[in-house]
Amino acid sequence: MNYKNGRKINVGDILWAKNARWIVTNNYQMRLIGKEMEFTQMILPAFVEYVGNAHENPGLLEESK
Repeated sequence: MNYKNGRKINVGDILWAKNARWIVTNNYQMRLIGKEMEFTQMILPAFVEYVGNAHENPGLLEESK
């Protein structure tokens, strides 16, 4: 699966969607970052923006970003 710009979706990618940051999980769903509730949903490439990758920049996982 690819983002709308053609970049391949990878585990650990940080996405921006629905006014929140999400991380791509190992089953290629996206999980909400920094919230007390556990919430995952299917990735819809047309509606997400790539921010970075948690493996390359662990600071992206911080809630205050």
